[in-house]
Amino acid sequence: MGNLATMDSGFLLQKLGKPVFILVLLSMAFLIFRPVTAKSYIYRTFREISKIQMIWQTRGWNEIQNPHFVIRYRPQDRDIVPMVLDTAEKSFVPVSRHLDYRSPGRTLIVIYPSKESLGRSFGWEADESAMGVYWAGVIRVLSPSAWIEEQDIEEVRRTFESDGPMAHELSHLMVDYITAGNYTRWFTEGVAQYVEAGVTGYRMEPREVSHPDELYPLAVMDREFDNLADQNMAYYESFQAVNYLVNTYGEESLKEILAHLGRGYSMDKSFNTVLGISMDGFENDLKNWVVE
Repeated sequence: MGNLATMDSGFLLQKLGKPVFILVLLSMAFLIFRPVTAKSYIYRTFREISKIQMIWQTRGWNEIQNPHFVIRYRPQDRDIVPMVLDTAEKSFVPVSRHLDYRSPGRTLIVIYPSKESLGRSFGWEADESAMGVYWAGVIRVLSPSAWIEEQDIEEVRRTFESDGPMAHELSHLMVDYITAGNYTRWFTEGVAQYVEAGVTGYRMEPREVSHPDELYPLAVMDREFDNLADQNMAYYESFQAVNYLVNTYGEESLKEILAHLGRGYSMDKSFNTVLGISMDGFENDLKNWVVE
């Protein structure tokens, strides 16, 4: 599932209340002098307060932890929690290596026993099909017992490792922390799919694209990703954009772009600085590459 960290400030203020609003007003004073630093500071503050809020909301839940993760869960998921922790740990090192990530501390993972309970945590409809979501420093996952039909625990483990959301959502988290939230929706989705494919081998079925105009403009993907009519195409195009980037310029270029975004550079400036090409030029080359 895509990253929800780019929700607008009005939503965040509604969720987090007046103390955050006051903090934002104080922080905004710095925008005149240090706009990039202040913007990054405000976002990081939102993220940490949101994470603290989730810690408080789940304070009565069961918990296990290791050096990288804290997992909170309901009693009915006690038997599958070690599997989730183990899968998270197995994913952590390869995902970190792909993105050159340095951990700031333990990541909170909250396991929800049903689609309904996961949906309610975001106000979604009950039929929402996400198996995992990253938002504001926390990974939320649907319990494997809610979507894996196998009864044998080892089969459940293998399915969760290969088809589950952990590598994907960890990638979203790492992109978010590396860039301090400074990324576009299609870019983080493309990075997450690219890393997931490298770690687990999972990837979407390829799409037949015969003409560049069948692809969405990246500017439209920036603004309307989750509302686009063909969601499969949006996800596929995101993956191909990052796949093309790495195949053409190397994975180190991806890491450098993330680092520049973390310094407050725009997407266009980051691509221009690292790749020597504008976003428009990159998009034109990408479309030709996908159609070939």
